[in-house]
Amino acid sequence: MSALREVSNLAGNLGADIKQRQQASRIDPNNHGFSGATLLHQESLHRGSQQEQQLSQRLTAGSSFSAATSHSLHSFMARKSESEFHAHARRANAIAPLRAGRALSGSCADIRHAHEPTYCTDLIGDITDMFVERERQAVARFNEDSASNAPMNTSTLYAYYASPQYLQHQPEINEKMRMILVDWLIDVHLKFKLHAETMYLAVNLIDRYLSCANNRLDRTTFVPRAQLQLVGVCAMLLAAKYEEIWPPEVKECVHISANTYTREEIIQMERSICTALSFRLTVPTPFPFASRAWTVLEGDDFLGVGADEEQRRQYFAIVRHATSFFMEHALLDYKCLQFTPSQIAHASVFLALLMLRTKLELPKTSGFPVWTDALRHCTKAEVQEFRGCAEVILEYVNYVPTTKYQAVRRKYNSSRYMEISKMLLPNELPAL
Repeated sequence: MSALREVSNLAGNLGADIKQRQQASRIDPNNHGFSGATLLHQESLHRGSQQEQQLSQRLTAGSSFSAATSHSLHSFMARKSESEFHAHARRANAIAPLRAGRALSGSCADIRHAHEPTYCTDLIGDITDMFVERERQAVARFNEDSASNAPMNTSTLYAYYASPQYLQHQPEINEKMRMILVDWLIDVHLKFKLHAETMYLAVNLIDRYLSCANNRLDRTTFVPRAQLQLVGVCAMLLAAKYEEIWPPEVKECVHISANTYTREEIIQMERSICTALSFRLTVPTPFPFASRAWTVLEGDDFLGVGADEEQRRQYFAIVRHATSFFMEHALLDYKCLQFTPSQIAHASVFLALLMLRTKLELPKTSGFPVWTDALRHCTKAEVQEFRGCAEVILEYVNYVPTTKYQAVRRKYNSSRYMEISKMLLPNELPAL
């Protein structure tokens, strides 16, 4: 454990001002904001300044954008915020199918956008059905593998989900090390200004790769402790290539790991992850399921208090940020691997609604259900299906303040996220 650097103590020193992806020169190698943020190899932090000068020259010489192009992109990005770029995508992920032969209730949000092609109401139903089917297949495969004496092929078994017990077969990695890695990646994700989808996919890739590359079948096969951060950096890079318009470059990943790993090592680990996972990167994560619930809630009086339009917008913003607050805590908690992404998403939305009701001091028995009929109809989920997951997440969120791993709480302590981490948590879940 002594070789593993607890980078959460250094999170406040993340001073590398990484500019947006469209700019030509995006990293100043002489900025050592991440110089202490490595998990491993303390001796690698004292590389010579000559290497830094060479890297600076390569970055300057290798700029792929002309000054005019860079200026145009900068002007364009100034007019388009992250939320504007992805508003339609988030809503599209949250729309249920509106197809012939599929009846929809009047309360469902799909009707509002039925004739708007940008919301892809004809496609999102198939996508959601595919994700739900993959969840079902994954559970069936895990059950079949547990009951069989002959282990299933790992690339098939972990095609979409990680094993909830994979750390039992990783002799040099434990639950705390995983939490340290994910906590650090949340800070890296925030500094790179990446989208939420990227973080969820990155953690999925990490867990699935560690489920495949272990000593369950071969005692000589496992991920050494010294390569755990390398797996995390490469998973973030792969997820960004899949989700982002301007993903980070390999040289930025070298810099973000304080030159602990070389460019060649990062590329090789990318190959290893893709090969182990059979290039399956389109996987269900909690984010699209949460987006589905958000679209149902947006614009509705889901508290049943007769709120006006402005209040509804404010309440919805709180619920959206609070949902992400709980889902990102679930990323840190190894125990949450026992639940499916849809359970994590629905449990987080449920906890966010409870948090808002606590903030507004609404009575527990107000006559208006927390999980409304519209949510039940559009998510096809009942509270009893994810109640156990909600209890685990709530317990972990209450535990985190006693630890040094505060990346999520720091993030949601800002006004940008409505200071969600300062709000009172629900004391307990309501009885069914």
